[in-house]
Amino acid sequence: MLRYACEHPEVRHRELSWRMVDADVAYLSSSTVYRILRESRLVSPWRRRTKRRRELIEQAQRANERWATDLMYLRIGSGWYYLVAFLDEYSRYLVHWELLPHMDGASVSLAAQAALETLPRDADGRPLLRPEIRSDNGSCYLAKEFRAVLVEHELTHQRITPHCPEENGLMERANRTLRDALDGEEFCDYHSAQRTLTRIVRWYNEERLHQALGYLRPMDYYRGDPERLRTQRRAKLVQARHRRREKNLQLRQLTLPLATEDSIP
Repeated sequence: MLRYACEHPEVRHRELSWRMVDADVAYLSSSTVYRILRESRLVSPWRRRTKRRRELIEQAQRANERWATDLMYLRIGSGWYYLVAFLDEYSRYLVHWELLPHMDGASVSLAAQAALETLPRDADGRPLLRPEIRSDNGSCYLAKEFRAVLVEHELTHQRITPHCPEENGLMERANRTLRDALDGEEFCDYHSAQRTLTRIVRWYNEERLHQALGYLRPMDYYRGDPERLRTQRRAKLVQARHRRREKNLQLRQLTLPLATEDSIP
Protein backbone atom coordinates (compact mmCIF):
# COMPACT_ATOMS: atom_id res chain seq x y z
CA MET A 1 0.00 0.00 0.00
CA LEU A 2 2.81 2.43 0.89
CA ARG A 3 4.48 1.79 -2.45
CA TYR A 4 1.20 2.58 -4.27
CA ALA A 5 0.81 5.76 -2.21
CA CYS A 6 4.35 6.87 -3.06
CA GLU A 7 3.65 6.24 -6.75
CA HIS A 8 0.60 8.55 -6.54
CA PRO A 9 1.69 11.42 -4.25
CA GLU A 10 -0.88 13.83 -5.73
CA VAL A 11 -3.85 11.66 -4.63
CA ARG A 12 -5.36 12.31 -1.21
CA HIS A 13 -6.12 9.51 1.23
CA ARG A 14 -9.86 9.18 0.56
CA GLU A 15 -9.46 8.94 -3.20
CA LEU A 16 -6.40 6.72 -2.68
CA SER A 17 -8.43 4.20 -0.66
CA TRP A 18 -11.02 3.81 -3.43
CA ARG A 19 -8.37 3.68 -6.15
CA MET A 20 -6.71 0.78 -4.35
CA VAL A 21 -10.05 -1.00 -3.97
CA ASP A 22 -10.81 -0.60 -7.69
CA ALA A 23 -7.31 -1.72 -8.67
CA ASP A 24 -7.35 -4.65 -6.20
CA VAL A 25 -4.23 -3.34 -4.45
CA ALA A 26 -5.61 -3.19 -0.90
CA TYR A 27 -9.06 -3.19 0.65
CA LEU A 28 -8.91 -0.58 3.39
CA SER A 29 -11.20 2.17 4.57
CA SER A 30 -10.17 5.79 4.10
CA SER A 31 -9.61 6.22 7.86
CA THR A 32 -7.25 3.22 7.92
CA VAL A 33 -5.36 4.54 4.90
CA TYR A 34 -4.98 7.92 6.60
CA ARG A 35 -3.74 6.31 9.82
CA ILE A 36 -1.10 4.24 7.98
CA LEU A 37 0.06 7.25 5.96
CA ARG A 38 0.24 9.40 9.10
CA GLU A 39 2.25 6.77 10.98
CA SER A 40 4.60 6.60 7.98
CA ARG A 41 4.90 10.42 7.96
CA LEU A 42 3.48 10.65 4.44
CA VAL A 43 0.74 13.16 5.30
CA SER A 44 0.61 16.34 7.36
CA PRO A 45 -1.76 16.74 10.33
CA TRP A 46 -5.22 17.88 9.23
CA ARG A 47 -6.31 21.41 10.14
CA ARG A 48 -9.94 22.47 10.05
CA ARG A 49 -10.76 25.40 7.78
CA THR A 50 -13.68 27.74 8.15
CA LYS A 51 -15.80 27.99 5.02
CA ARG A 52 -18.00 30.81 3.93
CA ARG A 53 -21.68 29.96 4.22
CA ARG A 54 -23.50 29.94 0.92
CA GLU A 55 -27.13 29.73 0.02
CA LEU A 56 -28.34 26.24 -0.81
CA ILE A 57 -28.80 25.82 -4.56
CA GLU A 58 -31.10 23.08 -5.78
CA GLN A 59 -29.06 20.30 -7.37
CA ALA A 60 -29.94 18.28 -10.45
CA GLN A 61 -31.39 14.84 -9.74
CA ARG A 62 -30.70 13.07 -13.05
CA ALA A 63 -28.38 13.24 -16.03
CA ASN A 64 -29.13 15.95 -18.61
CA GLU A 65 -31.51 17.79 -16.30
CA ARG A 66 -29.34 20.91 -16.13
CA TRP A 67 -26.18 21.94 -17.94
CA ALA A 68 -23.82 24.63 -16.75
CA THR A 69 -21.63 26.55 -19.18
CA ASP A 70 -18.87 29.11 -18.95
CA LEU A 71 -15.81 30.44 -20.77
CA MET A 72 -12.17 30.20 -19.72
CA TYR A 73 -9.28 32.20 -21.17
CA LEU A 74 -6.25 30.30 -22.50
CA ARG A 75 -2.98 31.71 -23.77
CA ILE A 76 -1.90 29.98 -26.99
CA GLY A 77 1.22 31.24 -28.68
CA SER A 78 1.02 35.03 -28.80
CA GLY A 79 -2.79 35.23 -28.66
CA TRP A 80 -5.78 34.41 -26.48
CA TYR A 81 -8.38 31.70 -27.06
CA TYR A 82 -11.54 30.84 -25.17
CA LEU A 83 -12.49 27.40 -23.88
CA VAL A 84 -16.28 27.04 -23.77
CA ALA A 85 -17.61 23.93 -22.01
CA PHE A 86 -20.99 22.43 -21.13
CA LEU A 87 -21.11 20.49 -17.86
CA ASP A 88 -23.88 18.13 -16.77
CA GLU A 89 -24.51 19.20 -13.17
CA TYR A 90 -25.77 15.82 -11.97
CA SER A 91 -22.74 13.80 -13.08
CA ARG A 92 -20.11 16.58 -13.43
CA TYR A 93 -19.52 15.17 -16.92
CA LEU A 94 -18.15 17.56 -19.54
CA VAL A 95 -20.66 16.91 -22.30
CA HIS A 96 -18.98 19.11 -24.89
CA TRP A 97 -16.16 21.63 -25.19
CA GLU A 98 -14.63 23.76 -27.91
CA LEU A 99 -11.63 26.04 -28.20
CA LEU A 100 -12.81 29.28 -29.80
CA PRO A 101 -10.82 32.19 -31.27
CA HIS A 102 -13.68 34.56 -30.39
CA MET A 103 -16.23 34.72 -27.56
CA ASP A 104 -19.06 36.26 -29.58
CA GLY A 105 -22.63 35.01 -29.60
CA ALA A 106 -22.34 33.26 -32.97
CA SER A 107 -19.33 31.15 -31.89
CA VAL A 108 -20.85 30.15 -28.55
CA SER A 109 -24.22 29.37 -30.13
CA LEU A 110 -22.56 26.97 -32.59
CA ALA A 111 -20.84 25.24 -29.66
CA ALA A 112 -24.18 24.99 -27.85
CA GLN A 113 -25.76 23.45 -30.94
CA ALA A 114 -22.97 20.86 -31.10
CA ALA A 115 -23.44 20.06 -27.40
CA LEU A 116 -27.19 19.54 -27.84
CA GLU A 117 -26.56 17.14 -30.71
CA THR A 118 -24.97 14.71 -28.23
CA LEU A 119 -28.35 14.14 -26.53
CA PRO A 120 -30.22 10.87 -27.17
CA ARG A 121 -32.96 11.24 -29.77
CA ASP A 122 -36.16 9.48 -30.74
CA ALA A 123 -36.97 7.86 -34.09
CA ASP A 124 -37.90 11.26 -35.58
CA GLY A 125 -34.59 12.81 -34.55
CA ARG A 126 -36.01 14.92 -31.72
CA PRO A 127 -34.08 15.05 -28.43
CA LEU A 128 -35.57 12.93 -25.66
CA LEU A 129 -34.34 15.32 -22.97
CA ARG A 130 -34.21 19.11 -22.79
CA PRO A 131 -31.69 20.27 -20.18
CA GLU A 132 -31.97 23.64 -18.54
CA ILE A 133 -28.97 25.86 -19.33
CA ARG A 134 -27.26 27.76 -16.52
CA SER A 135 -24.77 30.51 -17.36
CA ASP A 136 -23.50 33.87 -16.26
CA ASN A 137 -24.55 37.14 -17.86
CA GLY A 138 -21.78 37.35 -20.44
CA SER A 139 -22.60 39.05 -23.73
CA CYS A 140 -22.27 35.78 -25.65
CA TYR A 141 -25.03 34.21 -23.53
CA LEU A 142 -27.28 37.24 -23.99
CA ALA A 143 -26.78 37.36 -27.76
CA LYS A 144 -29.69 36.74 -30.10
CA GLU A 145 -27.86 33.80 -31.74
CA PHE A 146 -27.64 31.97 -28.41
CA ARG A 147 -31.29 32.70 -27.61
CA ALA A 148 -32.25 31.37 -31.05
CA VAL A 149 -30.62 28.01 -30.27
CA LEU A 150 -32.48 27.80 -26.96
CA VAL A 151 -35.81 28.63 -28.61
CA GLU A 152 -35.26 26.12 -31.39
CA HIS A 153 -34.69 23.31 -28.87
CA GLU A 154 -37.32 24.60 -26.41
CA LEU A 155 -34.81 25.03 -23.58
CA THR A 156 -35.01 27.27 -20.54
CA HIS A 157 -32.12 29.55 -19.67
CA GLN A 158 -31.23 30.28 -16.05
CA ARG A 159 -28.81 33.19 -15.66
CA ILE A 160 -27.07 33.57 -12.34
CA THR A 161 -27.30 36.72 -10.23
CA PRO A 162 -24.73 39.31 -11.32
CA HIS A 163 -21.48 39.21 -9.29
CA CYS A 164 -22.46 35.86 -7.72
CA PRO A 165 -20.22 33.28 -9.47
CA GLU A 166 -20.90 30.72 -6.73
CA GLU A 167 -24.33 30.16 -8.29
CA ASN A 168 -22.45 28.61 -11.20
CA GLY A 169 -20.01 26.98 -8.82
CA LEU A 170 -19.94 23.52 -10.40
CA MET A 171 -18.76 24.92 -13.71
CA GLU A 172 -16.32 27.29 -11.99
CA ARG A 173 -14.85 24.36 -10.02
CA ALA A 174 -14.51 22.24 -13.16
CA ASN A 175 -12.67 25.10 -14.88
CA ARG A 176 -10.33 25.33 -11.91
CA THR A 177 -9.59 21.60 -12.13
CA LEU A 178 -8.85 21.91 -15.84
CA ARG A 179 -6.62 24.92 -15.28
CA ASP A 180 -4.69 23.08 -12.56
CA ALA A 181 -4.21 20.16 -14.96
CA LEU A 182 -2.97 22.61 -17.61
CA ASP A 183 -0.41 24.10 -15.24
CA GLY A 184 3.02 23.84 -16.81
CA GLU A 185 1.68 23.16 -20.31
CA GLU A 186 2.86 25.50 -23.06
CA PHE A 187 0.85 25.76 -26.27
CA CYS A 188 2.78 26.89 -29.32
CA ASP A 189 -0.22 26.60 -31.62
CA TYR A 190 -3.94 25.79 -31.77
CA HIS A 191 -3.49 22.11 -32.69
CA SER A 192 -1.17 21.34 -29.77
CA ALA A 193 -3.70 22.96 -27.44
CA GLN A 194 -6.50 20.83 -28.93
CA ARG A 195 -4.53 17.62 -28.36
CA THR A 196 -3.67 18.54 -24.77
CA LEU A 197 -7.24 19.56 -23.92
CA THR A 198 -8.60 16.35 -25.45
CA ARG A 199 -6.31 14.33 -23.18
CA ILE A 200 -7.15 16.34 -20.06
CA VAL A 201 -10.92 16.29 -20.64
CA ARG A 202 -10.75 12.51 -21.16
CA TRP A 203 -8.86 12.23 -17.85
CA TYR A 204 -11.45 14.43 -16.14
CA ASN A 205 -14.43 12.45 -17.46
CA GLU A 206 -13.08 8.90 -17.47
CA GLU A 207 -10.22 8.59 -14.97
CA ARG A 208 -10.41 11.19 -12.20
CA LEU A 209 -12.33 10.11 -9.10
CA HIS A 210 -14.67 12.95 -8.10
CA GLN A 211 -15.10 13.64 -4.39
CA ALA A 212 -18.66 14.94 -4.77
CA LEU A 213 -19.63 11.69 -6.53
CA GLY A 214 -18.40 9.42 -3.76
CA TYR A 215 -15.05 9.03 -5.55
CA LEU A 216 -16.57 7.69 -8.73
CA ARG A 217 -15.88 9.03 -12.21
CA PRO A 218 -18.23 11.47 -13.95
CA MET A 219 -18.81 8.91 -16.72
CA ASP A 220 -19.98 6.40 -14.09
CA TYR A 221 -22.83 8.78 -13.26
CA TYR A 222 -23.54 10.08 -16.74
CA ARG A 223 -23.56 6.76 -18.62
CA GLY A 224 -23.13 4.03 -16.01
CA ASP A 225 -24.68 2.53 -12.90
CA PRO A 226 -23.11 4.16 -9.82
CA GLU A 227 -25.07 2.06 -7.32
CA ARG A 228 -23.74 -1.17 -8.83
CA LEU A 229 -20.17 0.14 -8.54
CA ARG A 230 -20.73 1.10 -4.90
CA THR A 231 -22.06 -2.39 -4.17
CA GLN A 232 -18.97 -3.96 -5.75
CA ARG A 233 -16.73 -1.75 -3.64
CA ARG A 234 -18.59 -2.64 -0.44
CA ALA A 235 -18.34 -6.32 -1.33
CA LYS A 236 -14.56 -6.09 -1.69
CA LEU A 237 -14.23 -4.34 1.67
CA VAL A 238 -16.49 -6.84 3.47
CA GLN A 239 -14.64 -9.80 1.98
CA ALA A 240 -11.29 -8.30 2.97
CA ARG A 241 -12.48 -7.74 6.56
CA HIS A 242 -13.73 -11.33 6.65
CA ARG A 243 -10.35 -12.70 5.57
CA ARG A 244 -8.45 -10.48 8.01
CA ARG A 245 -10.75 -11.55 10.86
CA GLU A 246 -10.03 -15.22 10.15
CA LYS A 247 -6.31 -14.58 9.96
CA ASN A 248 -6.19 -12.48 13.13
CA LEU A 249 -8.19 -14.98 15.14
CA GLN A 250 -6.10 -17.86 13.72
CA LEU A 251 -9.16 -20.04 13.40
CA ARG A 252 -8.61 -23.76 13.00
CA GLN A 253 -11.99 -24.10 11.35
CA LEU A 254 -13.23 -21.57 8.81
CA THR A 255 -16.28 -19.56 9.66
CA LEU A 256 -19.56 -19.77 7.81
CA PRO A 257 -19.44 -18.82 4.10
CA LEU A 258 -19.51 -15.10 3.42
CA ALA A 259 -22.83 -13.68 2.31
CA THR A 260 -23.35 -13.11 -1.39
CA GLU A 261 -22.90 -9.70 -2.94
CA ASP A 262 -26.67 -9.24 -3.22
CA SER A 263 -27.10 -9.45 0.55
CA ILE A 264 -24.42 -6.89 1.42
CA PRO A 265 -26.03 -3.74 2.89
